[in-house]
Amino acid sequence: MTIPRQIGPETGPRTALPDYSRSSATVERMVSELQRAPGKERGASGPVRALFPAAATRDTVLRAVVSAVMLGGVLISAVVIVLLLGTLAQGRSPGIGLLMLLLALGAVALILLLLGLRFGIVALGTARSRVEISEEGLHVVGGIGSRRVDWRDIVAVESRAVHPVHWLTAALRLRDGSRVVMPAFDRHVWTYGEASGQDIRALRIELRRQEQAAGPAV
Repeated sequence: MTIPRQIGPETGPRTALPDYSRSSATVERMVSELQRAPGKERGASGPVRALFPAAATRDTVLRAVVSAVMLGGVLISAVVIVLLLGTLAQGRSPGIGLLMLLLALGAVALILLLLGLRFGIVALGTARSRVEISEEGLHVVGGIGSRRVDWRDIVAVESRAVHPVHWLTAALRLRDGSRVVMPAFDRHVWTYGEASGQDIRALRIELRRQEQAAGPAV
């Protein structure tokens, strides 16, 4: 059975059908749907590109494992402290040696707790972080929240920004003197000496292009 190319009476005007054999009808429907996409209806000015961590899955697993190990160390330290306190006779205070040991275990537990929480936050950030690029500006998504920044508010893209949680990462320096950290570019200790990647260069090129398109500031 063949698909007719035209429909209608033999003696009157006939309507041509799309060439289904070459899937032109499917292409026409796809183009029609793209023209009616939500972004077009809202008046979006252009496509949105997204930058992600270079090895998101690997880094998320690695940081999550480190966080779990350190938090496990906190639990072990707490159990040891409780056991040592349990060895004291009722009503007696610990000796100087035991007191120093308890203080050392408490300090180790506190350090492990802070590091464990830090690696947990960074692991969450690696799993969901991204930087979306549009004609209006950047949408920076982190582990906890997100922020939109207009191009006109950005002064520079810093590739070696130091942060108490993210450590060495990248950030946007704004005109008001503040910074917006981009968790998608958090770096491992063994990559501190490496040059910034292609994504940072792409952001800088786009920033220069936007500055040239906007013209000199008044």
